[in-house]
Amino acid sequence: MKINFTTLVLIIFFLTSITALSQSQGNKSESVSVDGLLKTSEWSDAKVFTDFYKFIPKSDEKNYDSTIVYIKQTKDAVYFGFDYFPKGKIISKSLTRDRSTEDENEFFILLDLENKNQNGYMFAFSFLNNQRDAVIYNQRNQSSEWDWVWEVKSKILVEPKNGKTGHIQTEVKIPVDKLQNKNTKTIGVDVQMFSYTPDGNYYYYSITPDSDLLSLKNTHKLDLTTPFDEKLHVKFDAIPILVGQSFNDKENDSLLYGVDVNASIDKHKLKATYNPDESTLEADPFRFSLYSRPIFLQEKRPFFSKDLDIYRTPINLFYTRAIQDIRYGFNYTYRSDNLKAGAVFVDDHDQEGNNRQFLIARPNVITKNFNLGSLFIFDQNSGLDYNEKIASIDGFYRFPENRVRLQFQVANSWNENQGYAKEGAAYNFYGYYEYNSAGGPFADVSYKRVNKGFNAVTSFNNQIGLPDNYDEVNASGGYYFVYDRPYFSDINISGGYYRGRTLQEDFLPADFNLQNNIFFNSNYKVAEWLRFGQYIEYNRPNDFNSNNELITRYNLGQDYNASFFIGTNYINAGYFFGPYFGDFIKNPYLSGNVFLFERLALSASVNFIDLSEEKRTIINTSMNFKVIDKLYLKSYFQRDNYSKQALWNSILQYEFFAGSNVYFVINLNGDKLQNTRRYFKIGYEFGL
Repeated sequence: MKINFTTLVLIIFFLTSITALSQSQGNKSESVSVDGLLKTSEWSDAKVFTDFYKFIPKSDEKNYDSTIVYIKQTKDAVYFGFDYFPKGKIISKSLTRDRSTEDENEFFILLDLENKNQNGYMFAFSFLNNQRDAVIYNQRNQSSEWDWVWEVKSKILVEPKNGKTGHIQTEVKIPVDKLQNKNTKTIGVDVQMFSYTPDGNYYYYSITPDSDLLSLKNTHKLDLTTPFDEKLHVKFDAIPILVGQSFNDKENDSLLYGVDVNASIDKHKLKATYNPDESTLEADPFRFSLYSRPIFLQEKRPFFSKDLDIYRTPINLFYTRAIQDIRYGFNYTYRSDNLKAGAVFVDDHDQEGNNRQFLIARPNVITKNFNLGSLFIFDQNSGLDYNEKIASIDGFYRFPENRVRLQFQVANSWNENQGYAKEGAAYNFYGYYEYNSAGGPFADVSYKRVNKGFNAVTSFNNQIGLPDNYDEVNASGGYYFVYDRPYFSDINISGGYYRGRTLQEDFLPADFNLQNNIFFNSNYKVAEWLRFGQYIEYNRPNDFNSNNELITRYNLGQDYNASFFIGTNYINAGYFFGPYFGDFIKNPYLSGNVFLFERLALSASVNFIDLSEEKRTIINTSMNFKVIDKLYLKSYFQRDNYSKQALWNSILQYEFFAGSNVYFVINLNGDKLQNTRRYFKIGYEFGL
């Protein structure tokens, strides 16, 4: 049954008005309209915060901007109101969801719906109403691929100018009815705010004493005035997708259809997809890396992205981007106080068109300071006559009285390729002293070993491209200084050692150093408008000379870069150079963004690599234009002259409401952009 969206919104507002009236203890309170204007009739029954705590830099002084924070909730949503009077500058320029820059004013809302100080959600917004969100697990780890449907509206009533205090009002609505495993009596909440002083320095302040940036370690305990509904929640929605494709050769024009289905029953959630379309996803940027380091690609597909926190392990055995062309799939998750579990089944095609099937399952038991989980993977490739089975166990321990953390994972694989069987094991042990954004020491040490015979099609290693037969050791540490002063307000200094080598003789000799380096890194906030960074690495990898004899190279890489902040605009320039495998690399680079008219954001980067006979230029540009409310134009151009790749991707998008959109897409690719693809896509969400 299709329900008019406006009618549905009016019904929800009417019901929440009745609920608010019954809870107001004599104060008449209306439902919040989320228009960016704080009305007494809407917020009279809210909990009010006027006393805050500066935590970056740490200070007992109360010289923060005058601010009032309101919090209220209904049985299916939490509302926040902000009455903010900034004395310093306001910078807001990001128009793309889940994107931000380090100099932007953002407010952060942290929700611990379980009230366990372990797992929750982060919601961030700028005063242009741009949104970022993430799942938080293990107190402060984030899965930023997660997206939620929520509302924010800010009104800049007075700009802070010429010593005159500004005035901004914001309203936020976060629906929680579809979020799993909510406490029915008390939840944890923190509100963390980023602001500028009149002299250009920045600071963070919070409603919670001893707040830790984007961490659930310390939260305000909010007693629910209206308990979240304890009855069994049953939710179902479907998004049919229709895609028309047209190519410049006209031979492969087609009309495709697919569907995404989401169903939830209390703590259980099931997602299903058939023929998911990826034509409207932003293309991966062109990049290059030294030492043949693999490049990690962010997961953008909603089928995977909202549940990656469940499947994350110390050894990245389930890298979802290894699954490419999905035909259909199912993703089940369960979330309770002490158990987070998931299971995924996917049928896809590899790059050669061979049919593959994956089955992944993960239970993870979570207590206050200790987690214990396991991961099981089964996949088979019928075209290659290959199958593999992987089983692992992993754990995490948090020392309650200090910032020391320990992790481990042990895994074993059994695989068979055309009747030939192999088996191998992998281990990872990792300890660290947790970084504190308010300043202080940090350190980590790790050892990882992947024996010969171990194989996982979905694994990823960001340092070594080998599938097996290697080990890695890493030790690093540093200190983060934070000061309340206009110059050199934060200084980050660190250094360390890393080695990655082969274990047994294979196509490379045993004990062959792929990398063997020491490094030093420093970063300084020099002034309001300038940040400077430096990186030096001395690396002694093995190599072969012209006579195929084993030798040691002496590579010395140096990087110097500076970031300039000019109003709402930003420029970064840097130069990496040094001896590299008997040659000399020169790598100047430049990037920046420009924000115009509060609707148009332009960004670009140019990377030039001069190494041996290779003269390589990589260009990445993007444009984001908010034409009118709900209508967006996005365009991305990329070019790599060495690999002779070019891509121009343009998307015109109209958003009916979150989850329901119509798109017109033009993709041009090829060395001279000679290949043309045009897409028309519509997806509309139906809820029951």
